Amino acid sequence: MKAGTGRFSFSRLSIQQRLPLLICTLLLSAIVIFSFATYYGLKKATLKIGKERLHSLTDQLSSILGQSAQALLGTVRATANQSFVKQYLKSEGKESHLETLQALDKLNRDSTWVSVELLDSNKTRVLRSDKSTVNIKVHITDVLYFTPVGPGACKVGKIYNLKGSMYYPTIATVTDNNRIIGYIICWQLLKNSPKAVEQLSQLMGTGATLYIGNTDGSLWTNMIRPVKGPPVRMNHIGDFIEYDSPRGQKVIATAQLIANTNWVVLVDFSEETMLAGTTSFVNWIIIVGVVLTAIGILGAWIMSYNITRPLNQLTDAATAISKGDFSYAVKVYRNDELGQLANAFNIMAEQVHLMHQELEDKVKERTAQLENVNKELEAFSYSVSHDLRTPLRAISGYSIMLKEDYDGKLDAEADRIIHNIITNAKMMGQLIDDLLAFSRLSKKELVRTRVDMQLLATTVVNELLQNNPENKCQVNIDVLPPADADQGMIKQALINLVNNAIKYSSKKADPNIEIGFKDEDSTTIYYIKDNGVGFDMAYAGKLFGVFQRLHSQEEFEGTGVGLALVKRIIDRHNGEIWAEALENKGATFYFSLPKNTDHE
Repeated sequence: MKAGTGRFSFSRLSIQQRLPLLICTLLLSAIVIFSFATYYGLKKATLKIGKERLHSLTDQLSSILGQSAQALLGTVRATANQSFVKQYLKSEGKESHLETLQALDKLNRDSTWVSVELLDSNKTRVLRSDKSTVNIKVHITDVLYFTPVGPGACKVGKIYNLKGSMYYPTIATVTDNNRIIGYIICWQLLKNSPKAVEQLSQLMGTGATLYIGNTDGSLWTNMIRPVKGPPVRMNHIGDFIEYDSPRGQKVIATAQLIANTNWVVLVDFSEETMLAGTTSFVNWIIIVGVVLTAIGILGAWIMSYNITRPLNQLTDAATAISKGDFSYAVKVYRNDELGQLANAFNIMAEQVHLMHQELEDKVKERTAQLENVNKELEAFSYSVSHDLRTPLRAISGYSIMLKEDYDGKLDAEADRIIHNIITNAKMMGQLIDDLLAFSRLSKKELVRTRVDMQLLATTVVNELLQNNPENKCQVNIDVLPPADADQGMIKQALINLVNNAIKYSSKKADPNIEIGFKDEDSTTIYYIKDNGVGFDMAYAGKLFGVFQRLHSQEEFEGTGVGLALVKRIIDRHNGEIWAEALENKGATFYFSLPKNTDHE
């Protein structure tokens, strides 16, 4: 398997697959973006409303508890202001004992009032209610230190945890002439049933939790038992705080001071509870989005099928026409753009059919004309090869006979003229042979084989040098790679190129020829380099034309057909030929042949 075959590629999908995928992607993107935007928008609004509700609820509870404390303080303060209580303290217990004790007993209104005591100005207990049931073992100095009260004042102290039970004092001063002469301390048990606390939480709202704590943070309670205190800073009372509850839930809380007490009330809400409605709404959006996506995919598939079906018919029709079947027509059942395209295609197919028929008729006509021209050319070639050769042979024969019969009897000018007649007749015969070879080359079938270019070049050089033994040209042949070519044609090309190199370097004192090659990616370039007379590169374009010569007949013999023949041979092999030269410094002729990768 090629690398990357297993990878998904959108470009490989058909339109029938792309359209549902595109619509599915767009729908899912819209649903995801809308869901996230809706969720975060609703979350922000819900949290804002929840915080406002939390702040309002905390203020209300703080106010209710403050009012309850105020009523409690009023009762205790009223007892502390009784004249007989003052008389009892001033007489050091000698007067108004019974009235004072009865007043203290009245403060024990229910079971939560566990102890009522009367202290003198030295904070020493002088009288205790007979209904007191619990002896609170908290030093009075510590109580008054944390809950200082002035003359005529009354205040609820902080909550104490004594052996698992929670108690708090209510302290009132007994004053005479704005001087504290004693204290009334009432201890109450802080106790609520879980059911009462649950009912209170339900009144506050689902998921709400109520906490009461001392302002110094020494104790926190959920109204049932002491609990671990939330992270509240007393200098940030009234602010919103966020923390994790003991159950691991993220909660939002706020706290307020309770008037006339050393207490703080704190209410928290679970963020999950606050956002339950938002989460449910977003879940419904996702469900609806999934349903819409499924509907969209189905609709897109149907739509894409309706689009691609006529396109497939057009493809089939185009394929049939490309194979020559012009009877195939696209059936049109619609009036939209695809229907118009199908109609236009049918019209085009009909026109193509007509043009194809016209073209075939013209091809037949041109073929007949070419056959006639070829017959004429063959007749011309026959005429050239036979009719023209007969007078040439006669001219050459009579000239030779004249020279032999009258040798020494004619003057020098007559001998020169006879010699020129024989030479030109011979050159005319060679020109006829070259032209015939040039014209026959296009008709000759190209038979490619694996040609040993090293052996072929060696054979050509040896034949040419043997035919001209007087030539002392030095030829160097590199180790040439083989080529896929027609051996006969390539041999003819090498003969012409090497013969030219030998001819144009023959006037040098040390003629030298080099036959080599250059290896390219898809071709092999062979070259024949000589150190002969060269030529001006300004006329290089004329080299490969018929009868085009860059040197006069007097300088070098030739017909001007050889290089044109070489070019036609290289063209038939789908190669290229070109030359580079400098005057009096030699020339290099290059020709390229394509490689056959089957042999690599």
